[in-house]
Amino acid sequence: MKNIKPFVIMLATLGIAIAMIAWVPAGEGLVVIVNEGNPIEKMTASQVKLNYLRKINKRWKEINKNIVPVDTKNNSDLRKSFLKDVLDMSSDEFTRHFTEREYQNAEAPPVKMSSDSEVVEYVENNIGAIGFVDKSSTVGKKVKIVFAL
Repeated sequence: MKNIKPFVIMLATLGIAIAMIAWVPAGEGLVVIVNEGNPIEKMTASQVKLNYLRKINKRWKEINKNIVPVDTKNNSDLRKSFLKDVLDMSSDEFTRHFTEREYQNAEAPPVKMSSDSEVVEYVENNIGAIGFVDKSSTVGKKVKIVFAL
């Protein structure tokens, strides 16, 4: 019986480790991207939040272009992670934030795309755009990764 206890503990630990590995989402991770012509190189989560939500500036100072946040139409795990881990908001808070800004300041809400490939294409073609995608979506594209989660 004494030999069974360490074996059971080892199996339980192994089971937890396997469960944690199985939980990791597919892909290479969430990244925030901007157009390759945008001189911004790196951003902190706080800077992403301030720029994406246009809390301090409506324009990129470095290129004098409007900041254009890009969102996805679906409520994917990637979107949930971006809202929770980067913006520190729920989906309802996010929607309310942009609805209020639209009414108070006549600011357009984020552009909505159906897929990561559409987000990447939009950011490639719009110098002021900022979006979030799975890192694997950026391979060979003309975008710059400024933040990775």
